[in-house]
Amino acid sequence: MSTRRRLAAAALSVVAVLGVSACGGLPGDGPVLEGRRLDEVIADPVRVLPQGPFDGATQEQVVLGFIRSNEDVDENRETGKSYLAPQSPDLWRWTSEDVVIYDTADDLKVERLGPEQLEVSTVAVALVSADGRYRELPGGTRAKVTFGLTKVNGQWRIELPRTGFGLWLDSAAFDRLYEARRVYYVTPSGRRLVPDVRWFPSGPRMVTTLARAQLGPVPDYLAGALRTGVPQGTKLSVNAVPVANGRAQANLTEPALKADPNERAAMWAQLAATLGQVPAVQSVGLAVEGVELELPGVGAWVSGPDELDYSRVTSTSYDTALVRTGATFSRVDPRAIPESDAAHRPADTDRQTGDPTSIPTEWTRLALSVDGKEVAAVNADRTQLSRWRADRWRVSPSFADTLTAPTYDTSGYLWVGGVAPDGKGGLWALHADSTGTDQAWRPVAAPWLAKRRVTAVALSREAARLLVISTDAAGHGPRLDVAGVIRAPSGEPTGLAAPLRQAEPLTLLRDVVWLDSDSYAVLGRVDSKDPVRPWTGSIGGGLDGIRRHGRSQPQDSRLAPVPDAASITTVGGTRGIMIVTGDGKVLARAGRTWPVVATGTDVLVPGR
Repeated sequence: MSTRRRLAAAALSVVAVLGVSACGGLPGDGPVLEGRRLDEVIADPVRVLPQGPFDGATQEQVVLGFIRSNEDVDENRETGKSYLAPQSPDLWRWTSEDVVIYDTADDLKVERLGPEQLEVSTVAVALVSADGRYRELPGGTRAKVTFGLTKVNGQWRIELPRTGFGLWLDSAAFDRLYEARRVYYVTPSGRRLVPDVRWFPSGPRMVTTLARAQLGPVPDYLAGALRTGVPQGTKLSVNAVPVANGRAQANLTEPALKADPNERAAMWAQLAATLGQVPAVQSVGLAVEGVELELPGVGAWVSGPDELDYSRVTSTSYDTALVRTGATFSRVDPRAIPESDAAHRPADTDRQTGDPTSIPTEWTRLALSVDGKEVAAVNADRTQLSRWRADRWRVSPSFADTLTAPTYDTSGYLWVGGVAPDGKGGLWALHADSTGTDQAWRPVAAPWLAKRRVTAVALSREAARLLVISTDAAGHGPRLDVAGVIRAPSGEPTGLAAPLRQAEPLTLLRDVVWLDSDSYAVLGRVDSKDPVRPWTGSIGGGLDGIRRHGRSQPQDSRLAPVPDAASITTVGGTRGIMIVTGDGKVLARAGRTWPVVATGTDVLVPGR
């Protein structure tokens, strides 16, 4: 094969990685840029100034120099372009292709494929799509790109793959050049704002980038579960959102006028919450083709979503948790650490009205309703589910087997995973007020779970998102996904949106719990040599303490291992994590240690 034909066949590939969609894009260029307030205090950022190619540089030096030039913060990337052959700059699509994140420059490997062809490869730890979606990759994933080389005026220059090339950044450069920001969407039946975390380039265009992201559609994993007040087809009418005296005005195209008063309020609340993350923005205004909009009773400028009666999703904390020991229950304050492992708080300490008193030991995997008045459990062979409220005991008719621990959501529904009589895996939901013949468990449509086995489920506080751990039919290939919950107008769950995978580096997963609006804790391990421990992570941000944007963190940044951990919950955030072990110990977090605070088989926290 000739060199030219090999160049035509050269392509960028990511080995052993599922395809990542590159829908949408970040702003590339434009004559209008937003400015900063004159009185704004700006800390000087650390800036790396990449060097252009030097005369006589070898092919390897030119290729590695080009990769290093990816760190350039210059909007036009002139230094990087100086490494390219004349026909290649248009193939460098740094705003519309994936960003490949690797650990350090020492991980780059250059291999010669021919006289005028080099392959660069590295272990990729994460990808960021063009729309800012961060995806952590399984360990050992390799990224490869083949560069052609040709001489221009006697010097080696790079011919990029005809399929295009994005950016390769080491983890330190990624930390300098990108920031995590939240883009907000609205719950269908309420006025709550739910975050979707994205990663965008730092710099003066951040306000414009955020506005453009907010005007886009609801992401696939939340489609049907959340809504946006932005009418379809709405865009910025100019290529910038200017900021003057703390006021950011988004000038929109004509489709924005299709929004009714309620949709306009939602759109404004979303933009106020999203753009308000930038310190320079104190209030947000809207205009359509230059004509300023107003909301009755509010005016033309909004300083936050609360002015429009919208609120961001928050988490709930509790002082105590219910611990089941044998058939009885007691309350435990996880902050009260006993003096020894053998000690635990006396039974009935701080008992509350409505607390359960006794549930037969043959019923396991307990869950507590959001109002704290009902307990659900499955039997020992995991084929039946029962509920206790006050002195009433209800056993649901059989509908599935291999049932998971149930969980309640804030919309009043009880959820459980299992395997249907036809052998398909799935989820079921039942309103907690259902009695008698109304106790019909209804399947929640999720075709992507049909060939898998659900092992754990957790609902977010606003009940619009679900974390689910599943395996294949043989119990292998565990994965953690997040998906939006699609509901009927009555609030009944009817389906799940497409899954968005989380915690990909973990090869074993046991249980999961939400910590706040966009973070979670999961019991798992990286490989068979690694002990099981609780890992914290965030939707769209990866796992903490294993690799944060590719960079291995110090050992003490991880939570301490709990090899026999069986289940996990929290009374509030990371500090409130509690773990139950297989041998019946209840552990609570105290810094990096896990002291025993009680003995028992279940820890019950409302709605978790």
